[in-house]
Amino acid sequence: LEIVVKPIRECIIIGGKASGSHVLGKTRDRNYTPKLRLVRELINGMEVVYLHDLYTDYLEGMNELGIGLINSALLVGEDEKAVKGKVTSDDGPRMKKALEQSTLSDCIKSLVSYKDGIRGHTFVGSPKSLYSIEMTSKHNPVINKLDPTTGFDVRTNHGEDHDGAGYTPNRKPDDYLSSKIRKATARIELADTDDPSEIMPKLNQQHFETDSNYNMVRKTDNMRSTSQVLMNLNDLEFTVYLLPDECKF
Repeated sequence: LEIVVKPIRECIIIGGKASGSHVLGKTRDRNYTPKLRLVRELINGMEVVYLHDLYTDYLEGMNELGIGLINSALLVGEDEKAVKGKVTSDDGPRMKKALEQSTLSDCIKSLVSYKDGIRGHTFVGSPKSLYSIEMTSKHNPVINKLDPTTGFDVRTNHGEDHDGAGYTPNRKPDDYLSSKIRKATARIELADTDDPSEIMPKLNQQHFETDSNYNMVRKTDNMRSTSQVLMNLNDLEFTVYLLPDECKF
């Protein structure tokens, strides 16, 4: 008996500055129970660490130079059709190739070009700067430099630079509202946060009923938060938070 997973990937990603360091963070939402491993290895001489989903081959992490990257899905019709019935995707290899790069500019070039580029919202950064990338199968990449002095940047699952990307009011309005609320809540929770150890606990705060799709950490019938990652790019710290009973590690 073959069980085919049809992955739905919804997440919150954040980027900013805490205690003088650039940080990237993510709450990972899945409609299945992922099997994860934490990997530290050399790739073409570059030391990297990443969290690897063994079911889908997806990964994200950072390298020895403090270049890190995280991603949140931003599906449109063509992208949704591409993942249905397909367990693995090319996102893992795209991320791995980008982590081999020794400069942030080469990392960004890799993310938007290797295997046709990574879709969705991507935050990529180094100890010196942070950038956002937004692209889908229908939308060319938009690359913006982030200003961490203005607070944390947050992305969920609706378009910022492309109006038709991700969830929209006309296409999946309930999911669009969830995406907007989760983003706004995360920004409020992270306002004035300067201690890296407080970031993920603040993203765990629940402001709605336990099974509400509006919570930043979700426990609904078809979507559950499974794990969290925080990367301190200046101090080369990679922290994984496992949500109880939601993943295999």
